Amino acid sequence: MADATRVGIISNPASRHNSRGGLAAIETVLAAYRAVPHCLARDPDEIENALGKLAATGVTQVVLNGGDGTVQAALTTLALRSPFPQPPQLLVLAGGTSNMTAYGLGSHGRPQRLLQRLLTGALTTTRQRVLIVQETNGATRCGFFFNAGGLPQAVSECNAFRERTPWPGMRSALGTGLWITGRLSRMLWGQAPVTAVPIMLCLDHTASIQHDFLVIVLTTLPRLAFGLTPWWGGGSGALRYTGIRRPARRLPLALPGILRGHPPAWANAAAGYESAAPGTAVLTPDGVYALDGEGYQPPAGTELKVSAGPEFEFLRP
Repeated sequence: MADATRVGIISNPASRHNSRGGLAAIETVLAAYRAVPHCLARDPDEIENALGKLAATGVTQVVLNGGDGTVQAALTTLALRSPFPQPPQLLVLAGGTSNMTAYGLGSHGRPQRLLQRLLTGALTTTRQRVLIVQETNGATRCGFFFNAGGLPQAVSECNAFRERTPWPGMRSALGTGLWITGRLSRMLWGQAPVTAVPIMLCLDHTASIQHDFLVIVLTTLPRLAFGLTPWWGGGSGALRYTGIRRPARRLPLALPGILRGHPPAWANAAAGYESAAPGTAVLTPDGVYALDGEGYQPPAGTELKVSAGPEFEFLRP
């Protein structure tokens, strides 16, 4: 039996899974562990306050029960201004919508079961570095999955489609799947599924080059949701980078292999496909970028530096 007095929980009641009964399931588990502090927090300020309260109680294991945005806000606080004397162990529960972070860390099982396993001492640990995104003269955020190009706008359009479509079930994975199917069908007529965006990019202090990118992906995770590993390039850096840019030749044929990290031999840089493992990436997106599903739009011309940040210890089955 684990020492429950070491455990503290932060739940976001507004996250998708929690708002649909997930939070009630967590509270049912906690009914048998009255000593475990449980904080509710909906936004980054409330999450930072909750971390401060848990640190004051002396807990050494923090459960993050929310979506990817909740985890991102907590990691930003813990990496940049942690209230804990030593970094706590973290358990990320899949309490949101896409839960890409929980998938990447291997803790995407039923949240209440994982919490029960933590409280009975039946979890192992893994270590993982976070991603730091620094805007010049602006904000610094930490997370795991950065993307820019046409993808962030496409995600926004997908969310709008789900919200405005009156058909039953469209605000779930069904709506997302229907929207993605529609976008991918564009490729049958030779059209790109998302709109390309001009971005100036520099990897590891090489010369900056501007291209029209459909998508740029940067992460420190070993895998994404559904086991996807869309990177294949060499390098000794801690980042995994993949860019798909115009002309993106024969994209429908290249995409299945790219998502598995094994693109066809002809899917090279000249065809619009590139991947690498850099230490840093500096880019000027001149538009929206996203970190762990949260979209941000810095002023035009803002330069972003993406690099690997501190390492944390995560609990997992």
